[in-house]
Amino acid sequence: MIRRTPTMIPMSDADVQEIRDLVVDQKSRFEAKQKTLLAMKKMAEHPIQPNDPETLPWFQLLVAERNRRLGIPAPGTGIHGPSTGISGPSTSGLAQKLLARRLP
Repeated sequence: MIRRTPTMIPMSDADVQEIRDLVVDQKSRFEAKQKTLLAMKKMAEHPIQPNDPETLPWFQLLVAERNRRLGIPAPGTGIHGPSTGISGPSTSGLAQKLLARRLP
């Protein structure tokens, strides 16, 4: 095995610290990119996940709008009388809130 002397590049402590910071930044960017790609892959495989806390209000809104269009009564209302539960905001107000939060 041939041995050669290492190349000696004059560097100050600040230069070394700058390179270390760049390496840490590159690693964090790569990990964030991988995390985003994994999340995108999961969303592509399962577009709507009703149990996900982030998409649950959106999913409920979609179901409520679908039921309204089809004339399906809301749960707890119908031929047996009014619901005993607490009524929430109207669907249109909920839709506006969710769309305002969802759209940039």
